[in-house]
Amino acid sequence: MRVASTRVGARTLVRRATLLATMALARATPSSPPAAPPRFPPSPVAARVRVAFLGGLAGDALALAGHYEYDARIIAAKHGGSVTNYAAPGSNHGVGWGTANYHPGKVAGDLTDAGDVALITLEHVLDLAQRGERYTFDGLEAHWRAEIEERGYGACNFISVGREHSGPCPAGLRPGYLNGGTRRTLEDVAAATARNGGVAPSGPARMALAADVNCLVSATHFLPLFLLESDEAALADAAVSTVFLSHKNRDPVAAAAFLARALHRLLHARAPLRQALQGAADEGGDAFISACLANAVAKVEEVNAPGSALGALGAPYADDAACTSMARLWDVGRSEPIKVGKASPTEGALPSALYFALRYSDSLERALIANANVGGDSAARGIVIGMLLGAAHADDPAAIPERWLTGLNARARVESLLRDVAAAAAAHGASDKSEL
Repeated sequence: MRVASTRVGARTLVRRATLLATMALARATPSSPPAAPPRFPPSPVAARVRVAFLGGLAGDALALAGHYEYDARIIAAKHGGSVTNYAAPGSNHGVGWGTANYHPGKVAGDLTDAGDVALITLEHVLDLAQRGERYTFDGLEAHWRAEIEERGYGACNFISVGREHSGPCPAGLRPGYLNGGTRRTLEDVAAATARNGGVAPSGPARMALAADVNCLVSATHFLPLFLLESDEAALADAAVSTVFLSHKNRDPVAAAAFLARALHRLLHARAPLRQALQGAADEGGDAFISACLANAVAKVEEVNAPGSALGALGAPYADDAACTSMARLWDVGRSEPIKVGKASPTEGALPSALYFALRYSDSLERALIANANVGGDSAARGIVIGMLLGAAHADDPAAIPERWLTGLNARARVESLLRDVAAAAAAHGASDKSEL
């Protein structure tokens, strides 16, 4: 089944999603910080957010080595048959964009841009928690842009140092991947700032400058906001606003709201995964999201059916074929068509991520290993899978393999930030009682 075939009235859906996104952004972006303090979650929920966040980072870090390699056979050959532990990135074949080391300067246990921006969001959340302020888009946008323009995130990238660069970055250059949507947005913000006498745009004017590029990764940065807010609708609005750091395409906008609602049901209500996903899709009422979820469910049923030709392919090729078959081929006039089911666009990446989460719902470890061995934009999928299954298994102390926690280079920083957020929440009178 192809996601594209389910898009009845696509233009109507785009207009509707654009209007809803604008309304959500207006709610999430007051001109000045509101006087009311954050609505901190109960400490049991915050503890589950920690597991979900680390699960997402683990999924991102595991994907680093094979990120943008689209041939599962090459990934298997490079990694002794299967990626099961963190490994350094190398030269991978990004279909349509050529061969490159897309993450120069990164080492085993590091993050791609998916995890890096989520960590940047967590840093900003700590600042808000300590000041006792609620989230606004403008505050996060200023922090995110300062990380890039003032503190040099992404100065060492495959464009600046060369496609085949290996080893450490040149002195003074900080590694990081700036995707095409991010680069375009930053250029447009800089031009608008220059036109405005050096004053950066803010609010809806700034959001309008985000690139209209369809990448699921832009919908994966919001989870730290769960440490400042407990209301599902408010979190969905806030999650939508984070997409507009770099992207404004309707698909990741819809995906962010859906994922926020699903995670809220997992973390607060402790709903089963399938129920949380279906409830979130129903609540949002977005036909595209409903189609993504339906496609994922159908593909899991197909691969698991007795005598299934798809299931008979075995690992990792059954999962590879499952992802590829859920979306169209995209002939962009480059060297070869892109298999969208494994690529960055939300129409393939979201149902593929949901497929892995549902097929391997009993094991975060198995799900993330399966995802990493398929390749493509495995990082965007990996952080989504890790968040969902981390949330679903958050009360299991062994949900995330210890070797992945130990090997995660950002772990000490993450744990320190989370402890400080918890201390700030306690100082502002957050409850340590369950809300259930």
